[in-house]
Amino acid sequence: MIKFITKRLLIAIPTLLIIIAFGFIMMRVAPGGPFTNERALPPEIERNIQEAYNLNKPLYEQFFIYIKNLSVGDFGPSFKYKDFTVNELIISGLPVSATLGLSSIIISLFLGSFLGIIAAVKRNTYFDYSVMSVSLVGICVPSFVMAPILSLFFGLYLGILPTSGWNGGSILNLILPITALSLPQIAVISRMMRASTIEVLNSNFIRTARSKGLKSSYIIRKHVIRASILPIIEYLAPASAGLMTGSIIVEQIFGLPGIGRYFVVGALQRDYTLVSGVMILYASLLIILILITDILRAYLDPRVKI
Repeated sequence: MIKFITKRLLIAIPTLLIIIAFGFIMMRVAPGGPFTNERALPPEIERNIQEAYNLNKPLYEQFFIYIKNLSVGDFGPSFKYKDFTVNELIISGLPVSATLGLSSIIISLFLGSFLGIIAAVKRNTYFDYSVMSVSLVGICVPSFVMAPILSLFFGLYLGILPTSGWNGGSILNLILPITALSLPQIAVISRMMRASTIEVLNSNFIRTARSKGLKSSYIIRKHVIRASILPIIEYLAPASAGLMTGSIIVEQIFGLPGIGRYFVVGALQRDYTLVSGVMILYASLLIILILITDILRAYLDPRVKI
C-alpha cells in the first residue's frame, strides 16, 4: 500500500507541473494584464511596478521564478488584493469552500445512495418512477442555474432564508448554497446507485443468500450495499471536481468569501498569481481525492489489487 501511494504521488508531480504551466501560459496569453484597468500611470511608475512583480522579464524567466517560489510554498503576492499574499487569501477562503464542498459531498453521497437503493428495491413502483423523474430534472439543471432559482423562491418570495452572506458560517446562510451544489449530484448518484443495486440484486451470490433463508434486510445491509456502492466510490473523484468547480459560481452568486469567489474576481481582473494558486489547490485536491477513491475501492472489493 505504501509503495502504491508513493508511486501515485510521484506521478502527481509532473501532472501538477503541466497544470501549472498551462495555467501560467493561458493567463498571460489572454488579452490585458493585472494593471490594464488602472488609471493611466506615468511610464516610470509602470516600469517600477512591472519590475517589482517580475513582469518585465521574459516569460520563461517568470515561469522559473514562479516554480522556485512554489517549491517553498509561496504562491506570491496578489496583484489586486493590496497588502495580501495569495497564501493569505487562500487560507482565509478555504474554511468557507471546505465547508460547502464537504457538506455537499456527504449529503449527496448518503441521500443519493439511500434514494437509489430504495428505488432499486421498490423498482417499477410509484416511488421508483418519482425518484427517477425528479433525478432526471436534477441532472438537466446545473448548480449555477439552481442557485438563483432557490434564492428567488426561498429568499425573495418566501423570505425564510438569507440569499447572500456568510454570517460566521450560520446554518441558515449555508442551506441554499449547499442545496444548490448537492441537488445535481444527488440526482446522478441516485440513478447510478439504482442501476448498480439492481445489478447486484440479480447476481448469483444474492440468490444463494436468499436460498439460505437470510432476511432481505440483512442481505441488503450486509451484502448489497457494499457491492453496489463500488461505482459510487469511483464517481466520488469527478463528483468532487464538479462540486469544486460548481462552488466557484455558487460562492459568487451567494456572496460567500470562499476561494471560488477569489478565483472569479482574479480571473476577471487578470490576477495571475491568485488564479494560478487556486488552480494548483483544486488540482492537488482532485489528485488526492482520486487516490483516496482508489484505496477505498481496493478495500471494499477484494478482487481489486493495489
